[in-house]
Amino acid sequence: MEKKRSKKYELRFEVASERNKIPGYTLIPKHDRSAEAQHMTEHEALQVIQRYALRGDIEAVKRQLLEFPEYKRGDLKKMLKASVAAHGRVLVL
Repeated sequence: MEKKRSKKYELRFEVASERNKIPGYTLIPKHDRSAEAQHMTEHEALQVIQRYALRGDIEAVKRQLLEFPEYKRGDLKKMLKASVAAHGRVLVL
């Protein structure tokens, strides 16, 4: 029996520092910072509204909910009720 020869394959994996070395082909997209600012703003607002909910300040929670878009409010209410319920209390909105 003859030994099988292993063929050597050369693979090139792109790393972030070599992004521009393969012209016309990129596995890692350029970073778009525009969404990051919006994400951080919403994250901070979510933390504030969650603090109000955990303290039981219903009026402040309702005011803060109005700062979020209409399509997010239902999900936020569910999240807030679940986080308050995890502490053994009930949040009525």
